[in-house]
Amino acid sequence: MDKELTAIRRTLGHLSMDWQPSLWLDTGVPELNMVIGHRTKGIPFGRIIEMSGLPSHGKTAISMAIAALAQHMKKAPVIWGDLENSFECDWALQRGMVTCPNCKGTGRGAKGKSCVDCGDPKIKCAYCTGAGCPECFDTGEERGRGLDPSLLMLVQPYIGQFEESVKDNFGNKKKRISEPRLSTGTELCSEIEQCANAIHKRHDCMVIVVDSLASILTDDEAAAGIEGQNMKTSMSLPVFLGKLFRRWVGLAQSYNALILTTNQLRQSPNVKFGSPWYSPGGNAVPFYSHIRTRVMRTAGSKIVNKGKTVGIKGVMTAVKNKTGGLEGSEVGYRIMFDGSIEFVNAKEVKKKEGE
Repeated sequence: MDKELTAIRRTLGHLSMDWQPSLWLDTGVPELNMVIGHRTKGIPFGRIIEMSGLPSHGKTAISMAIAALAQHMKKAPVIWGDLENSFECDWALQRGMVTCPNCKGTGRGAKGKSCVDCGDPKIKCAYCTGAGCPECFDTGEERGRGLDPSLLMLVQPYIGQFEESVKDNFGNKKKRISEPRLSTGTELCSEIEQCANAIHKRHDCMVIVVDSLASILTDDEAAAGIEGQNMKTSMSLPVFLGKLFRRWVGLAQSYNALILTTNQLRQSPNVKFGSPWYSPGGNAVPFYSHIRTRVMRTAGSKIVNKGKTVGIKGVMTAVKNKTGGLEGSEVGYRIMFDGSIEFVNAKEVKKKEGE
């Protein structure tokens, strides 16, 4: 049947590029696989994942951990669309995922020796032996399991001049360079696409993170300014995301790109039945996303050590899963402010202090 389809495309002049089928990123945590991917294979490349939640509930940190895992296990480059302009490199270096229950991802076993379970010998930088160099970012310490800057492309809003299409007095279109202004979501997403096109020529898979969808500045909003907002500009984000996701659902498959998008949760005051929580961006986001998860802190979510808050904990729930997982399944997480992220059974983080 595949040969017949290839012959039909050749007859129509549709010459498709060769691409590999979707790869899988096994997290090593069965509960996490169930929520955000296939129950046994793990997280799929070539799919779109939406992660929604309230502020400071761990959406960005979890996205960093998944992207870092793809770097370490698949050598996958990461395109990070930091549309919130909140990316912090030092923080990203710590957002690794705890995969070894013995050393908790540090690579160190008893008496500082290499962990016998994961066998990570990097206690100090092998290039400078602790003196500091570009390989260890002048810290003299191991990189850990967080994001690797050498496999990271960071796209952020910026002030610049952009080529625009305008009409003259006779209705003819021509190009001109705009006055210096803030980049829009259209321009930044176009840059992300071009980055993906360039990376695809050298790598078999990649990770694209958009943090976050609610922070995208559309062209209509940018042109209207603060005082010119109206109903049209308010509806411009759903229209833009509808066009964007129709393109990216094919881009993800063709480039073996794992697309992670974070989104806000907002509360509607007029809902009397059902959940009042919803994510902005219209219907295109939940429709085209293959996996949707919701990240929420639990009661007593602060992790306290000697009277100081050292981390948070919560539960990630599967709202939609079309890749072999289970809708409604849960996984717990613990995020330490100065360390990695640990995924555990949801019942462990739901326990109250003293139980």
